[in-house]
Amino acid sequence: MQSLPTAAHPTNPRKKTMRTKAIASAAIMTAVALSLSACGSSADSASGNQAAAAAAIDKCTPAESSIKMTYAPQGTPAVEHAKKVMEQKFPGLKIDAVASQSSNYSDLTKQIVADSAVGKRPDLIMTGLGQLRFWTDTFNPAPIDPATLPEGYQKQFLAAGKAGDQSYLAPFQISTPVMLVNKKLLAEAGITDPASIKDFGQLVEAAKKVTEKTGKPSVNIASDDLPDWFSQALVQSSGEKFVADDGSFGFDTAKGREAMDLISTLAKEKLALNVKMDDGEAQFVAGNLAFQMATTSRIARVVKNAPADLDWTPIDLPGLNGPEGALPAGGNGWVVISEDPCKAAFSQAMITEMLTKDASLLSSGKDYSYIPVNRLATDELLKGDNIAPQMRYAWTYDKPLTAWGGFAGAQTAPIIDTLRTMLQQMGTGKSAADAVPAAAKTINALLGK
Repeated sequence: MQSLPTAAHPTNPRKKTMRTKAIASAAIMTAVALSLSACGSSADSASGNQAAAAAAIDKCTPAESSIKMTYAPQGTPAVEHAKKVMEQKFPGLKIDAVASQSSNYSDLTKQIVADSAVGKRPDLIMTGLGQLRFWTDTFNPAPIDPATLPEGYQKQFLAAGKAGDQSYLAPFQISTPVMLVNKKLLAEAGITDPASIKDFGQLVEAAKKVTEKTGKPSVNIASDDLPDWFSQALVQSSGEKFVADDGSFGFDTAKGREAMDLISTLAKEKLALNVKMDDGEAQFVAGNLAFQMATTSRIARVVKNAPADLDWTPIDLPGLNGPEGALPAGGNGWVVISEDPCKAAFSQAMITEMLTKDASLLSSGKDYSYIPVNRLATDELLKGDNIAPQMRYAWTYDKPLTAWGGFAGAQTAPIIDTLRTMLQQMGTGKSAADAVPAAAKTINALLGK
């Protein structure tokens, strides 16, 4: 989990109460200062920014309880469907659903923070899973009641929306780290079963064989876009903790350093491409790259852009000694931050409609490769004709996932910068024995540990 806002859309300042203005100004200053998918705020501001507990919906008048919601455009099909259902089910209810211009979760958070600062606080928001800690620390959202979720909803994904023992976010579009593999390049190097690559040693040996054949780097693990998520995935797939029980840096351990040394080894052996995720994806689609660490949400894009003769497959992310732990969830979910009890109730009901089979078909259909959060939608999708086998991997993924991140407090953005620097240093060959302790020292200092 992570704290975070991000940059804001232009705003038109209006005077609010001094308390609200102070909270909002602090949030905007934090947001503008941060440029990642995370940012922080202190728990102090949360005490004056409490969301309302949901009222009993049958005690509320729909026409007096219309709700505002803000979301990223990838949620549009499901949102429009659920909006229509809700407005028919509750005559008089109006749902003002506004999509942000950007699909980036940092931009979305910045927009919501800026809007809230000038009196346009939504009742219901979409947020990236890595940003949940920001909302729990600053807006005290209403808890999600799992009992209200619809038939077929895969409740094992709720762990990705928890802060402590409480569910505050209902996962909507879910992804997980994955390794994309060019089967042709591996076969030409004598490797016929990509799924047999379970541990980092096997990955390195396979990469060596491919590079010996092609004369080119064969693995890309990007540090630009998701350095915290990818680091967490490598650590947790190896059975180590990303964040320690006391909230400090968790993987400055013998096992953690050995797991992260994969990055250094690939660099030293000249097996690492070391380019941005989009650039690595382009090389993979062109047939020039054997292994691309990615997210399942990108599978649909690769299916669309890859030539028909590209023989490729997703495989489970290897671990140090084989997969030993749950991976962090990516994607997004819904959080209720309404200050009105009846609007909170209708927001909760809207969440339920957006997680039904029909809505999940729209949010995870053929144009997307999100893991469907509703099992009934998965069953329906798999009945379709001409389904790319790579899409089946995403649609049928049902392993437990953990929350993304976990560092608390106002320092999430510099923490992510520190992890990016760590990956970049190891990407040039610096050993994990040096890079990981240095990152741990910096991050623990930021956390006051």
